[in-house]
Amino acid sequence: MTITLDRLVTPAANPRTLVDPTTFGKLVEHFAADQQVTRAYAERAVEQWLIFLKAHADNVDNSDFGMPLPDGSIGRVVPTLPIDAVWHSALKHTVPYLAACEQIAGSFIHHIPILTEGMMDGTAKTFTLAALHRTGYRVDMEFWTGEAESCCPPNPPQPGIA
Repeated sequence: MTITLDRLVTPAANPRTLVDPTTFGKLVEHFAADQQVTRAYAERAVEQWLIFLKAHADNVDNSDFGMPLPDGSIGRVVPTLPIDAVWHSALKHTVPYLAACEQIAGSFIHHIPILTEGMMDGTAKTFTLAALHRTGYRVDMEFWTGEAESCCPPNPPQPGIA
């Protein structure tokens, strides 16, 4: 009996390789302390956030991928609440955050909190999961099962407007 494979299955890459070990360690330490979580959980969460940044970087200029946003731009990938928590922690520690952005995307990645219809109806999550898997890195679905949500409420009050 002969067995043939139609395609070779390549194991997913380790997300830690997206950044140097020092940057990864600092991001994990800060997130674990900020959120009071175990180091093991922090490592897994930071890995998934790094894949999220990679998915963003891979698709930011792809006009055929994503969904229209209210300002006319195209939304590419959106975080779930656990991933957004990592992002907020990283933003408070700008040295390793900038290092991660530069190593993954070549430049700073801005955090622009929005809430779109696609985030509310699940469409944005579909785009995000597709982008995450296309990176070739190991996706831990435990961090991606919740809905994509904004860290800010809809229609937040604007300064100077009553």
